[in-house]
Amino acid sequence: MILVVGASGQLGTLVVQKLTKQGRPVRALVRSGRGVDALTGAELVHGDLREPAGLDAALDGVEAVVATANGVAPTRRGETTAALARGYAGLVDRAAAGGVRRFVLASVPPSDLDETVPDLRLKRLVERRLAGTGLSHLSLRFAPFTEVWLALVGSSVPDRGEVNSTLHRPYPFLARFRRATGRSVEDRGRLVLPGPADRRQAFLSVHDAADVLVAGIDAPLTGVVDVGGPEVLSWSEVAAEFQRVLGRPVRVVSLPAGAFRAARAALAPVAPSVANIMGLNLLMATSETDWDTTATTDALGVGPLRTVRQVLAEKAALPAQP
Repeated sequence: MILVVGASGQLGTLVVQKLTKQGRPVRALVRSGRGVDALTGAELVHGDLREPAGLDAALDGVEAVVATANGVAPTRRGETTAALARGYAGLVDRAAAGGVRRFVLASVPPSDLDETVPDLRLKRLVERRLAGTGLSHLSLRFAPFTEVWLALVGSSVPDRGEVNSTLHRPYPFLARFRRATGRSVEDRGRLVLPGPADRRQAFLSVHDAADVLVAGIDAPLTGVVDVGGPEVLSWSEVAAEFQRVLGRPVRVVSLPAGAFRAARAALAPVAPSVANIMGLNLLMATSETDWDTTATTDALGVGPLRTVRQVLAEKAALPAQP
């Protein structure tokens, strides 16, 4: 039995679907009925990482855990990343004590912001916890997801057809932001991004990330590895890809990193979840994933990976979402 934690999220849903398609027994940890329609074929178990005492039943008979849960878009009032970190610690400790043979974590690249942005700090804490248990584990530090970040900079196209999309979580700030900016590329030809247009990222399709997580369950790799997409593009090059696929001029509007730094500092005492999002935008504005991780994906037997142009072309062919 494989336990997927964060199973009703965008990435977790894809992991569940890929495992069930392979005929592997899957248990999906869910907190509510939201998003469970997409988890057909999985055994559903209700629980919450923030209440780790209830995890023992979820781990009963489990040989491997795939963990994708994060605190980026909380759906309940009062949720904190600190509570999620405590829950993860409980999950890791119980998995190690219960004889789980493998733990696969969806993580993020390290940066100078790790100790100040809650969701980044969460991943580092979980990685250190895993390293201290002796449990066989693989932490996959993913480059930015194509379907998420190319939508966040102002387009509805990359999100088309996505199931349990992060961008459609019932989180008020994200909903307001998407209403204001969600079609900027299509309607105004403007790609509004955090930081300079020459920042380069190894954009990775979330569908390929799910393949990597599934492959990581039985792979010989252990420890921490970086995983990016098949190409590294600057935001200017991303704008050019939008232009080719949509057949209209697309220009880049860069927002300075300092704006996100100031917003994060101002919001942290009063709206920590929004401050966390400002921190993730600051990360995008100040860091790069200028990687070639072909050797890793080859070792995992995953590929060929989707390019940004392939993702955009596939999504543009789908009906626009209301």
